[in-house]
Amino acid sequence: MKAFGSLIPAACLAALLGACASTSPVSAVFVPVVASEASSVSQLSRDVVAHVPDGEAYTLPEGSRWRRVGALVQGDVYRPLGEPLRVGKRGGSDAYLVASSGKLLGFYLPSGSMFMPLNKPVVLPFSQRQ
Repeated sequence: MKAFGSLIPAACLAALLGACASTSPVSAVFVPVVASEASSVSQLSRDVVAHVPDGEAYTLPEGSRWRRVGALVQGDVYRPLGEPLRVGKRGGSDAYLVASSGKLLGFYLPSGSMFMPLNKPVVLPFSQRQ
């Protein structure tokens, strides 16, 4: 019985750590770019494949163009120029990229003010355009 008793704290610790490492969407506070900070357009120099926790994979196509529109605690937020990016089940929601230090970290879902992290950050090969 003593061995069983030592398993309970270990199980609680594992559950707590699992909750901290959750990859489900979390509430996010969006801070828009001020008008005086006119942002140049960034373009992807190659396809980027992003995997989200629900098992879906999204391909951001080479040549797609993005403009920095704000920031979250997690990183800078980029809105697509042209065709909207949609993520999620049943047609999904509009989504913006969230990037920091040259890596795509996840998606910002403006309709619900949520941040959806990727399973693993991926390199975001942006080239700057005016």
